[in-house]
Amino acid sequence: MRKLTIYIARHRHSTPYSAHSEPCAHCTKEIKRIGIKKIVYVNAIGEINKSLTDNYNTDYICPGYKEYAKQGVKVD
Repeated sequence: MRKLTIYIARHRHSTPYSAHSEPCAHCTKEIKRIGIKKIVYVNAIGEINKSLTDNYNTDYICPGYKEYAKQGVKVD
């Protein structure tokens, strides 16, 4: 796994461009746990970013996990 790169993309029907696809804190934790080397994603302003997983940190929580929290669902 130490040679793998993960590409994270979101398609939005309303625009021909990729949508924000930065991995959230929960996904980042899992990406690091399984040992993927690089992350490639689209940031909030539409730029493609590449990062070594070891150098990537975020406190972003995606809407899905926010909804889990509202519903009282515990996700580790």
